Amino acid sequence: MPEVAGSIERVATELADVLTRITNKLGDDSVLDTFELLGVRFPEQFLTEPTITAARSTIYNCGAELRPLTQELLSAITSGNETSVAAASFALVTQCGRVTASLPELANALGTAGPNLPGITKEQIDELNEDLPRKLADLLLADVLELSAPAAGLFQIFGILERTYVPGDPANPARPDHERVSVRLDRLLPAISNPLDHLGMQYGWGTPQFDAAKLLVVIESVIGGLGLPVLFTPGTDTDPPRLQAFAVDLEPTDDGAGLKVLVALPGALTTTFTFPVSPPTWNAEVKIAGTLPMGAHGELRPPFQVGLTPPAGPFSAELTAGVKARPPTPFLLFGEAGGSRLEFAEADLSGGFRLVFDPATGQARGGPVAEGEISGGKLIIDTSNGDGFISTLLGDLKLEGRFGIGFSFTPEEGLRFHGSGGLEIQIPVHVELGPIQLQAIYLMAAIADGKVPLELSAAFTAKLGPIAASVDRIGIKADLSFPDGGGNLGPAQLSLGFKPPSGVGLSLDAGVVAGGGFLYADPERGEYAGALQLEFANFLAVNAIGLITTRMPDGSSGFSLLLVLNAEFGPIGIQLGYGFKLVAVGGIIGLNRTMRLQALAEGVRTGAIESVMFPRDVVANAPRILSDLRAFFPPQEGTFLIGPMAKLGWGTPTLITVSLGVIIEIPGNIAIIGQLKVALPDEKVALLLLQVSFIGAIEFDKQRVWFFASMHGSRVLTMSIDGEMGLLVAYGDDPNFVVTVGGFHPAFAPPPLPFPAPRRVSVDVLNSGIGRITVSGYFAVTSNTAQFGAQADLFFGFGGFSIEGHIGFDALFQFSPFQFIIAIHASVALKAFGVGVFSISLNFALSGPSPWRAKGSGSISFFFFEIEADFDITWGEDRDTTLPPVNVLPLLAEELRKPESWSARAPTGGAPLVTLRQLPEGEARLVLHPLGTLFVRQRVVPLDIAIDKIGSEAAADVNRLTVAPVSDGLAKISDPEENFALAQFQNMDDAAKLASRAFARQHAGLEIAPDGNPYASPRAVRRSARYEESILDTVTKPDAPPISHFSDYNQALFDHFTAGSSTARSSLAYQQKRLREPYGQQITITEDTYVVAATADNETVGGPFTSQAQAETDLKERVTADPALTGTLHVIPELEALS
Repeated sequence: MPEVAGSIERVATELADVLTRITNKLGDDSVLDTFELLGVRFPEQFLTEPTITAARSTIYNCGAELRPLTQELLSAITSGNETSVAAASFALVTQCGRVTASLPELANALGTAGPNLPGITKEQIDELNEDLPRKLADLLLADVLELSAPAAGLFQIFGILERTYVPGDPANPARPDHERVSVRLDRLLPAISNPLDHLGMQYGWGTPQFDAAKLLVVIESVIGGLGLPVLFTPGTDTDPPRLQAFAVDLEPTDDGAGLKVLVALPGALTTTFTFPVSPPTWNAEVKIAGTLPMGAHGELRPPFQVGLTPPAGPFSAELTAGVKARPPTPFLLFGEAGGSRLEFAEADLSGGFRLVFDPATGQARGGPVAEGEISGGKLIIDTSNGDGFISTLLGDLKLEGRFGIGFSFTPEEGLRFHGSGGLEIQIPVHVELGPIQLQAIYLMAAIADGKVPLELSAAFTAKLGPIAASVDRIGIKADLSFPDGGGNLGPAQLSLGFKPPSGVGLSLDAGVVAGGGFLYADPERGEYAGALQLEFANFLAVNAIGLITTRMPDGSSGFSLLLVLNAEFGPIGIQLGYGFKLVAVGGIIGLNRTMRLQALAEGVRTGAIESVMFPRDVVANAPRILSDLRAFFPPQEGTFLIGPMAKLGWGTPTLITVSLGVIIEIPGNIAIIGQLKVALPDEKVALLLLQVSFIGAIEFDKQRVWFFASMHGSRVLTMSIDGEMGLLVAYGDDPNFVVTVGGFHPAFAPPPLPFPAPRRVSVDVLNSGIGRITVSGYFAVTSNTAQFGAQADLFFGFGGFSIEGHIGFDALFQFSPFQFIIAIHASVALKAFGVGVFSISLNFALSGPSPWRAKGSGSISFFFFEIEADFDITWGEDRDTTLPPVNVLPLLAEELRKPESWSARAPTGGAPLVTLRQLPEGEARLVLHPLGTLFVRQRVVPLDIAIDKIGSEAAADVNRLTVAPVSDGLAKISDPEENFALAQFQNMDDAAKLASRAFARQHAGLEIAPDGNPYASPRAVRRSARYEESILDTVTKPDAPPISHFSDYNQALFDHFTAGSSTARSSLAYQQKRLREPYGQQITITEDTYVVAATADNETVGGPFTSQAQAETDLKERVTADPALTGTLHVIPELEALS
């Protein structure tokens, strides 16, 4: 056994150390100071009082035996004697129990003899004895926490460590001033999981009841504990409370929701220093960078956002601190060294505060951040040292699973593990235990509702005769909490219980009828699932998988359903003629379910797509299938899925199989998924095996069409073949075109792809224990480039000697003039026991073909000596391979003659003021409204930029094109734009082709309208809406004349009667209403604009231009007109220029 303590031994030694500290506080040298800290100043007679002395001696003597017992346990661990370790652990734990049991005796002795001591009252003793062991433990825990002043400060701010000043009684020397110390471990988990809500309960932070004075008092105590100057001034009727802490002043904001911050002293520092925390395992690193100008002021507001405005100029500040653990041996979290255990190899933890200056607002903003990662995690289950029953049942079983954990902490979200709100470790094991097969082990932990729920469970299958069963996640669960008042583990409460299975499956093979089912239930996640599999006489097999969710991803209540059905028609299938047969049919239906296309594309690579396309053995694989379906089709309110599927085969026996499915998202996108399998001459003895999974999609929202395919598990004879391909056609505002088989040129940065970057197409020519030969390659075409490359790797080894080598190239092509450049690299090395003996390497660029040129370097090394030489060789004829030039102007003129290049647009906004008649057939196709505009647009060549070529042919007649109206009375209104691939029109080097965008918007025509004011009409004027009221009284005043007068209309009645009138519905009224309600207008984010600016100060010289190419053309024309400007101008985005 290794000389490392296990979990039980470590707990025992740590508990003994804590109890030893407590008993030491009750010794003659410390007991009076200890009780004075608890608020009672005993006289010297306390040390000789017989009853109290006897109780203290019992506790002290019991505690004195803990240290030698601890040494015995450590010696037993060092010796590796398991019997001695167990005996020493039992003795130490027993003695710890005796110390704990003796503490109440002291309380009884104090209650009996304490009031008889001079100056001590019974009231004081009763108050002291109330939960005395807890008070002693709190004193000790406070001492431990304060070993790290920053950590103690955080605990105090979050209320975990409470210090309350209790004034003494000047008339009673036995009642001194003291601080009442309480350690509230029940607040630890809420502070970690949801710090914002916890501070809200403590101080009202983030609520209208924020108590700034209470928080500032705690901060004063924390800063004072760090040894820094601090002064708190309580608030008055006219002045708010104020904290002056070293270099910063704090007081409540005017609205009482946050804190004002004022920097009273300037600071500037940039440094990094490291120091050991617990060498050699734990080391810390602190980085401080930035400046804090005096007079900077701002606010700290919920959740923890700081904004500071400097008196002048920008500034930034950053403070980060981190600890790194690199133990010589793995750090044991719990378990037994050399046996079943959970351990990790490395840990990185970092946190800090960062302020970043924002020029737009003139403020530096920031907040706290923290993150960490545990790597080299390992869970080991070893039954070799188990008892007789376990050893008989499981044998010498040793399971080992590796994992890594990343986590982050923010004030808004608390502690979050990467990918989920908790820690989940799933370790596949696949271990046979007689009729039982253990498939996976689950270890889960989280922080919820002030507790740490833990789960240790397993998934297994069993087979008994014709019956097979599978059980998922059955085991034990535990809840760890820190209740107020303690629990069954001192300050902690640990509750254990049985974890019922989340899923149960059963299958039966009874000859004619075979099948089974699987049920899964997770009420906490609101998820229920099931799988059914039936087969009738080896002719018809029916599979069904259902997934119901009653909770939406945002936590709200809801309902979503996913159903996958398929029916397979046995090995013969349904004959369709010409050798084809229908093997299976199926489909998918989703209610309130969406489709994640990127997850499906990743599933094509990993093979998880089989969970959708006619999955096999659905009962046994139900957990994996359900997991894949959750990732592919998550719940989403208001979205529906429908997807028919079919599986076709050809040949007898089946040589080619194609599975194809079309999944339609309503509303949304369309995806086509499938699998192709070719096996010749037979699948059982295939000489050629080709397996390809693929997905294609039309994304209407993103305006693109794409296709991705992955070849896996394929081979020709014994040579395995793998590779992937992708196609992307984007037709929206950001057009793109990419087709690749095997990936891209290493220097090419592909655009954002909706599928994984394709892997190289590779063939393993030889793969054995003594040698490997692998050939890989790629081919890609984009709007700017044509790329091609390949590489061959070889390795032969025997004993301690090996030969390693490779040869490869990466090529880029240009078609006019025809030219290519190929980067070639090759090497071969002889090694002995991993040390290089002899090697040759060659790296050069080959371009051609007229002339050919090779430029590069080569080297030869022998042991520790190396010779390297550079070379540049040119040979062959210098021939003109340029294609004949082309006239560009006729191409543009021909395009402008097409009717589809011309369009008329009716006037927008306001009333048309005219009535349009229906045009009879035969009249002009293009009719222009008198107040409308005329669009002229083409897609052959971009306008207003330099034109070097058209495709691969040079431009013969022009180098720039512009279209403008020439008739009087017409004026250009705007420049319509289209997307163009600039590499098809301008000469670019290889680096520019690889880095430039596939398409860019350029001028493509013009919009023209009549010049001047086409019409003038008076604006509507304000008029009062009144009505005439006449009173005719022929009853009471028959001789009186009628009384008439004008009355104002009631506003509410006026609005009601005019809401649906023709006046309110008119275009002019609508236009005026829209102008008076600007909040209804939309905000459109335009593309970047560019300018030509001076390199010295970025002052604008020309522009702005709507595209970078237009700005580059203007720059070129300026330099051509005045060569002295060379190097003094450049093109930059307009927002970076000095206007």
